[in-house]
Amino acid sequence: MNFQRVKNVRLYETIIQQVMGMIDKGELKPGDKFPSERQLIEQLGVSRSILREAFRVLESRGIVESRPGGGRYLRKISGSSLMNFTSMDLERDALLDVIEAREIIEIRVVSLAARRATEEDIEKLVDLDREFHGTGTSLQEYREKDRDMAFHLALAEASHNFVLKEVVAYLLTVSKDLREKTILDFDDWLELCRQHSDIVKAISERNEDEAVEKMKVHLRELRRYILKEKHFKNEG
Repeated sequence: MNFQRVKNVRLYETIIQQVMGMIDKGELKPGDKFPSERQLIEQLGVSRSILREAFRVLESRGIVESRPGGGRYLRKISGSSLMNFTSMDLERDALLDVIEAREIIEIRVVSLAARRATEEDIEKLVDLDREFHGTGTSLQEYREKDRDMAFHLALAEASHNFVLKEVVAYLLTVSKDLREKTILDFDDWLELCRQHSDIVKAISERNEDEAVEKMKVHLRELRRYILKEKHFKNEG
């Protein structure tokens, strides 16, 4: 018998799981308004603080939107049939917002990194890229250990702007929470990681324009792959 390790699930996480489950069952649809806090507290049997933490997380992931004085609503999305709507559609749509923000932030990050990166910064980027190309780490391990995330954080560190680093860390965390790796096809993810080499090369050569261009291509391809999976699902 193979038992799975028991996870310590916090109360607010069970609320999040319920919301996502209701989406998949068709009980919640884009634009639907949630019951009032008082009603939810009574139905769920939790404290106000637990309930608010659950919705804070859902809002930070772009799943729920709060309207001042108007309550909380499930995010509206475009281009998806409500008949076949799932939580994955919602997460995919939220991911596109994250990518849009990354296109603004990370392009500036690589611009600064090309000018400010120390030799130690560049060495770290090279090591992370080399790890992907097979120096003792399998691609599956590389993926499971979030080395892709580590690479982008290392880029942010190389910009030597602590605010940009924090913003990038937040955006990458949201991407992870929205199950970006589950949405992305594995081969597409591999191709995105291969593009890291071009970014590292441009930064190591202090070629700011080239670094910016390679990051634009990288994020444009990420957007295309996310949209491809969305269209493929909708056509299927």
